[in-house]
Amino acid sequence: MVSKDVQQIALIGQPNVGKSTLFTRLTGVGVISSNYPGTTVEFEEATLLRNGKELHFHDLPGTYSLSSNSDDERVVIEMLTDQENDAIVVVGDALDLAGSIILCYEVMELGLPVVFALNRIDVASRRVTIDVGGLSKAMGVPVVPVSAKTGKGIEGLLDILTSGGARSSDPKVEYDYHIQCYIDELVEFMEDGPLSKRGRAIKSLEGVKEILDSEGDVVHDAVMEMTNEFNHSHDEHIAVRITSDRYVQAYRVMSANVDRHAAERTRSEKISDLTIEPLTGFPILFGVLLSLLAILVYAGEYLDMAVNWIYDTVLGTSIIGIGEWIGGDLWIAVFTGIDGSIRAILCLVIPYIMVFYIMLGVLEDSGYLPRVVVLLDRVLHRFGLHGGGFIPMMVGLGCNVPAVMATRSLSSKRERRILCSLIVMCVPCSAQLAIIIGTTGTYAGLQYSALIACTLIIMRCIIGLILNRALPMEPSNLAMELPELTVPSIRNVLFKMWSRTKDFFSIAVPVLIIGSIIVEILLAYDLLDPIVEPMSWLTVTLLGLPAVTIIGFIIGVLRKEMAYGMLLILAGSVPITEFMTPHQFVVFGIVMATYLPCLATVAVLGRELGVKDTAVIILTSIVVAVLLGTIYNFGLTPIMG
Repeated sequence: MVSKDVQQIALIGQPNVGKSTLFTRLTGVGVISSNYPGTTVEFEEATLLRNGKELHFHDLPGTYSLSSNSDDERVVIEMLTDQENDAIVVVGDALDLAGSIILCYEVMELGLPVVFALNRIDVASRRVTIDVGGLSKAMGVPVVPVSAKTGKGIEGLLDILTSGGARSSDPKVEYDYHIQCYIDELVEFMEDGPLSKRGRAIKSLEGVKEILDSEGDVVHDAVMEMTNEFNHSHDEHIAVRITSDRYVQAYRVMSANVDRHAAERTRSEKISDLTIEPLTGFPILFGVLLSLLAILVYAGEYLDMAVNWIYDTVLGTSIIGIGEWIGGDLWIAVFTGIDGSIRAILCLVIPYIMVFYIMLGVLEDSGYLPRVVVLLDRVLHRFGLHGGGFIPMMVGLGCNVPAVMATRSLSSKRERRILCSLIVMCVPCSAQLAIIIGTTGTYAGLQYSALIACTLIIMRCIIGLILNRALPMEPSNLAMELPELTVPSIRNVLFKMWSRTKDFFSIAVPVLIIGSIIVEILLAYDLLDPIVEPMSWLTVTLLGLPAVTIIGFIIGVLRKEMAYGMLLILAGSVPITEFMTPHQFVVFGIVMATYLPCLATVAVLGRELGVKDTAVIILTSIVVAVLLGTIYNFGLTPIMG
C-alpha cells in the first residue's frame, strides 16, 4: 500500500475484546459520536496526528460476524464498503482467538487491507505462547500484540498504520467442494466493485442482504437456486456450513501457532465460575444490585443537596431576576422555566445519572456485566429476550433515554419493542426512584416503597410474557465471549460516563428546557386549571387523590422529579402531610412509576421504534398506571384508611 498524508482507519472487533478501550488508547481526546446516515446506529470517530500524517479512526459497532442482517452488522458492512479505508484493524482477544480469527477471515475475504491486533497480550502471555510471526504468515496479514490497558504494543501498531503496512490477503478457507464450486460460478457473473468478487460471492451465499441486494438479478437468482440445492442435498443450511468451515480453518491456525500453558485455575477464573453458576450467581447479582441501589440513593441524596447549595450560592434567583428585570408575566414565566430546568438537569445528571454511569462502567470494564448477561439469558428467554436485554434495563435505572438507545444492540425489532415497553413501564429511572423512595418512603413508609418495587417486578414478568406471546417470532441468538475479570481502568470508566452523559445532554436537555418554559407559561396564566375538574373522575374517583394532582401528573410528563415539587406548590400554605394522606402518597408513587414516559424518552422512542409503536407503548403505560393506581387505592383503603 502506498503511504499518504491522510489515512482512513476502521476498528472492528467482537464485543468484549477491548476494541473501544483500544480506540480510546489510540486516539485519546477529541472523540466524536456520530450516527450512520439513515440509521440510529452510532459509531465513534477521532483524528490523530503522527509523524506529520493524519490518522482518522472509525470505531465500528461491535459485531460477532459479518454474516447476519442485524442493524449493527449491516452498518458495519456499509461502512467497510462506503469508507475509503486504508486499513481495517481487526481487534482480537489474545486469550480467545478463534472468534476473532474468523471475523478477520471475513474482512480479509472482502479484499480489504487488514492489520490483526491481538489485544490483552499482557494477560495472555501468562497462559499461552503465541507465535506472532507464524500467525502472521499463516493469515497473510500483519499481526501486532497489544495491550489496550497498559499501552504495550500501541506504538508498534501506530507505526504500521502510519507507514501504510496493512495488507490485503485471501485466507483461502477450505470450504465444502460444492460451496467452492458455487463461489467460482458466482464470481464469473459479478462485476468489479469496492469489495472483492470472491468475498461478495461468499456473503451472497450466506444471505447477507446488503451484499446480495447490490448484485444483479442473475446473481440473485443463482444464489437462491444454489442455496436451496445445498440445503436439500446436505440437510444443512449453507450459511451454517460456511461458518463451520471457517471454524475448522481457524482452529488449524491456532493449533499450529498457539501453545497453552498447563496452569492452575486462577482466582479470577474461580470467581468467574461463581458469577455464572445459578446457585451462587443469583445471590451475587442480588448483592450487586442492592449495593448499586444503596450507593445511588445515599450518594445521590448528598450530591443532590451539594448541587442545590452550589446552585443557590452561585446563581440563586439571578436567572428568574432577568425575567423580572424585563418585566411582564410572560418573561417571568420564560426565565422561571429556564431556571427550573437547569436546576433540575444538574440535580438529576450529577447526583444520579453520572454516579450511575460510573458504577455501570465499573461493572462493564471489570467483566462482570457480560457474566450477568449469560446468567440471565435462560430467564429472559421466557419474555422473548436474550440475556443482553438486561444491560438496557440496568441503564434504565439511571435514565430511560440512554436505556432506550441501548436497545439498538439487540438483533431484532421484536426484542427492541418488548424491551422498550418493559423499560418505560417497569424500570424506574433515577427521578422515579427518588419519588418512590424519597416521597412515598418518607410519607408512607419504606415498606410501601418495597411494595411498589415488587409490583414493578411482577408487572415486568406479566408484560414480558404477554408481549412474547403476542408479537410474531423473529429468530435471533446470543453469542458472547466472556472477558476475564479484571480491575477497571478509572480513565476508561470516566470516559464512558462522559460519553453517555453527552447523549443525555444532546437529546433530553433541549426538550426539557422548551417543555419547562411552556409549562411555566401555562401555570402563569392558569391555563391548566380548566382541566382539574373534568379530570376528577380519574384523580378523585379512581385514584382517590386530590383533584389538582392531575397538574402534578402533567408536569411529570415533562420532568418526573418535578411532580413532587408541583405537589408542594399545589398544597400552598397547607403542610404536605395534611394535603395528602400516606395512602395517597402510595397511590401517587405507583402511578408515577408506571405512567407516561417523560418527553425526552418519548422523543427517543419515536426515533428508535417509529410513531406507531411509540403511541402503543404510551397508551399502554397510561392504562397500566390507571389500573394499578385504582387497585392500590381500593386495595389499601381497608389497611391504611
